[in-house]
Amino acid sequence: MSFNRRIKVLELIRTASGGMRQHYISLAKGLKGAGFDVLAACGFDKTTMEELRDEGIEVYPFHLPGEVQPHLDAMKAVKIAHIIMKQGVDVLHCHGFKAGVVGRVGAILAGCPKVYTVHNFVLPLSHRLKRAMLSKTEKVLAKRTEGIIAVSHALKLELERECGIPGDKVSVIYNGISLPHAGKGEDVRWRLGIGFDAIVIGSVARLIPSKGIQYLLDAIPLVKSYCGDIRFMIVGDGPYEGALKMRAKDLGVEGDVIFTGYVTTVWDYLDAMDVFVLPTLSEGLGVSILEAMAMGKPVVASNVGGIPEIIEHGQNGYLVPPGDAATLASAIIYLIRNAHVRSTFGQKGRERVMTHFSAERMVQATAQLLERCAHVKTHG
Repeated sequence: MSFNRRIKVLELIRTASGGMRQHYISLAKGLKGAGFDVLAACGFDKTTMEELRDEGIEVYPFHLPGEVQPHLDAMKAVKIAHIIMKQGVDVLHCHGFKAGVVGRVGAILAGCPKVYTVHNFVLPLSHRLKRAMLSKTEKVLAKRTEGIIAVSHALKLELERECGIPGDKVSVIYNGISLPHAGKGEDVRWRLGIGFDAIVIGSVARLIPSKGIQYLLDAIPLVKSYCGDIRFMIVGDGPYEGALKMRAKDLGVEGDVIFTGYVTTVWDYLDAMDVFVLPTLSEGLGVSILEAMAMGKPVVASNVGGIPEIIEHGQNGYLVPPGDAATLASAIIYLIRNAHVRSTFGQKGRERVMTHFSAERMVQATAQLLERCAHVKTHG
């Protein structure tokens, strides 16, 4: 297979929020800028789809339920095959487990090369029967997949251990972000009624149990007992939001915590924070951590998944055991009391993002893999 034209890639995702959503959008735009002909099939909201169209990317609304529905999933696979054949797609790039299954089946039907990006740890959080089914599915499809991307080395090892996928089949390409302009943190503080002298401890996350925000709430009474003018900010939404608000009330800290809900200007809210915390229980890499570090914020995060590949403990942040509110509180208290450490961590964190986790590096590495796979004779 040879090309006398731009390589046409179909970027497929079910739906996403937070870091995975940002990764998809940034990559699609970056590949377009790198000379690819980019199509997008996604289940995002209308505003996000328009954002992609404004970049000259053709968008196909593609709504796929998260749970397994064999008949509907088969129909969706056929739809993907139809798009591939009608548009002359050279390589399919799918993101996340469900889109990865449906998309790759569709690409096999269409005889199209496929690349699959794994963003997070699906298997460890699944019950035993589901875990076995997911592992078997991944192992079977991996044999017919031209390229697999893991967003961290930890995730690559998980694919090897849990699914038996050979290490040489998986490329590690870190998520990358574009460095932000100055945020409007003062405006955010003013709108939320936070004093400019207050220390703000914040987190940005999808509000689901696996993100561990409940442990940040548990840490608040401990932090308050040692420190004075402190406010806590939880940025994001999700199905667990109501339960988290109730937990804050039960802990007697509802007056200390601001739940902002979904926001479109994450950089402004990060700029309003003094310390960023992500007490997650599972994480492929952690785009919100990269964003906080890019804003020069010191980070406290769980020592899980790919996070230790970002944070060098004691150099640009602190790593704490997952689910340990007491240790989390101790790290936060230390940073509150030591402004020079906050400043040093923030500076070193920003430098690390610039060096290792830029959007340009991510796009370049992904583009090279997509181009290589587009020239491979398919396994279909």
